[in-house]
Amino acid sequence: MDPSTSAEAAAAAANGPDPRLELMGSFVSKTLKLKPEKWTRVVTVEEYKGIIKEFLDRPNPVFLIIILTQATQLVPTTAFPLTQLKSKGVYFIKRNTLPVPREDCANFIICGDLATRTIDQLSALVEEVFVPLLAFEDNYKTWPSMVTQDVQKHVHSLKSTVHQVKGQVSGETILAMPVGVEKIMKVSQQIGGNPHLQIDLYLKSAIEGVVIKWAAQVEEVIKESSAQAFANGQNPTPHAEFSFWNKRFKNLSFIFEQLRNDRIRAMALVLEHSRSAYYPCFQTLFKKVVEALAETKDITLYLNPLKKHIQQLEEIDFSECKPLFIPLMHVVCTLWGNSRYYNHSLKMTILLKQICNLIINQAKRFLDPSSIFHSDIDEAMQRLTLSIDILKFFRELFDHFKENIGEYFKDPVQRPPVFWTFHPNSVFRRFSNFVERLNTIQWFFHTVTEFLKLEKVEIGGLRGRQLSTRITAVYVEFNQYFTAFASKSYDVLDPDDDEFIMDFQNFQLRILELDMKLAAILCQAFDDCYNLESVFKLINIVGSVLERPKIKEQFTKKYDEIVRLLDEELTMCEEIYEQQMFMRSDNKCLYPEYNCPPAAAFIRWCSQLERRITVPIQHFQALQHE
Repeated sequence: MDPSTSAEAAAAAANGPDPRLELMGSFVSKTLKLKPEKWTRVVTVEEYKGIIKEFLDRPNPVFLIIILTQATQLVPTTAFPLTQLKSKGVYFIKRNTLPVPREDCANFIICGDLATRTIDQLSALVEEVFVPLLAFEDNYKTWPSMVTQDVQKHVHSLKSTVHQVKGQVSGETILAMPVGVEKIMKVSQQIGGNPHLQIDLYLKSAIEGVVIKWAAQVEEVIKESSAQAFANGQNPTPHAEFSFWNKRFKNLSFIFEQLRNDRIRAMALVLEHSRSAYYPCFQTLFKKVVEALAETKDITLYLNPLKKHIQQLEEIDFSECKPLFIPLMHVVCTLWGNSRYYNHSLKMTILLKQICNLIINQAKRFLDPSSIFHSDIDEAMQRLTLSIDILKFFRELFDHFKENIGEYFKDPVQRPPVFWTFHPNSVFRRFSNFVERLNTIQWFFHTVTEFLKLEKVEIGGLRGRQLSTRITAVYVEFNQYFTAFASKSYDVLDPDDDEFIMDFQNFQLRILELDMKLAAILCQAFDDCYNLESVFKLINIVGSVLERPKIKEQFTKKYDEIVRLLDEELTMCEEIYEQQMFMRSDNKCLYPEYNCPPAAAFIRWCSQLERRITVPIQHFQALQHE
């Protein structure tokens, strides 16, 4: 062991516990409301203890930050966190760039806590440091008055800006106050006692300046639209609509309460008394806020009942959600028929698009795009068919309620019905693309199902082994294409992603080539068939593969040959019958049976002839062809 290290350890043991660590641990535990064991665990980890000791025993670094992680573990660092903190932190700053002594260490360290949001920290810095420092009159007694006013103006501007940004982060619009706001109440009281009072031009100018700022702030709030949720290719659900209108109502209520504040009323009185050109602007501003607040209050009143139905739709399995669509659309139509502000095409289009997005999300969760190509084909087909049926039901339900929307207006005389005049494509564009995507995948699964049948196809005849080998090669080639297509990493159910369409088009081209190969093989196998029985066996073995468009196009030409063979067979049966009847008149038999009585032999012959005729006819009638 190093002698110097042994000496330090011996000295530390002689001096007892480090009071600096005790001071820091006590502050961390009290501020973050943690048990002392949390701090003990930090100082026992060599890496963390080294960071803390470096801060205490060396001139640099000058600050140390203790961060509480999401796992409720304390982590010390000498670098300022660049990302937003998940929970509150603690900082320690040296008063001087010197090591912190053990004796009287509290006088050498400044302790404080870090807010989770940077803006809160900046606000505290401005409020508690910059503003008191620059607003203290003794600090600028020797300054010229113009410089003093300019500094005060900039300090006030900084304070107002920080307040406004903090309000925006919290979803609230804070109206800036003018310089000299503390004088306004006194001036308004003087106006009541002296109608001819002259208003200080500097104060009047400051009030007019903030009125302009208020007008811009309020105009920005009023222009906000829930359609902004669709910006940058986003696909919001109805929760975005609920959140927007509830936040808007809260913000406008906050602005309205500020405008009713005594200080702002005093400002309006000053503007009116001085006959300012900005007084009408203030009146218009107040009127806009009242109108917007009335609109938002009406909308939130009728929109919030929809939350319950949206929540039910999210919680239930998609396969069982069809009965929920009717009450959902009923509430939407009730909102349209009762709210005086929401019955506009743009607002309703936004809501319906968000409902469509929610249904798409639920369907995707039900189908699970990550495993849809890796699950059982039959099960996936059932899920797809059910999903398409549910989506089509919702689309038809929309048309039904659209036709009957007039029934939701209780008093047509007082309030004439407003119909849904917007084009369905403005609502169902993405919804229709999603249904089309499901139909595409359904076609894909049909193709897979048909090609999988090739694994068991065995063709007879002279060249049966060769033809069967060629069909097996087609099956193997298809499996390679299927594996490559099913291994894509992107979301195959995303209707906004065109990458799937490009890959699917390439897959279709390859399937078309396989169809052409199969058509050639099957036509050759048909040519090798020597009678109707072998022809119908071939058709039964291949099955629905013959219904594929390209194969059907080629194989259809062979149906004329089937008709010709059937006609020949019937003609042959007719000739055999006539010969038998001619010989029967002389008590002879065309095909004599020596092992049974004549009558039994004749009955057996009739049965065989009938079977020779009826069996091909039945097979021919069973063909699925026009």
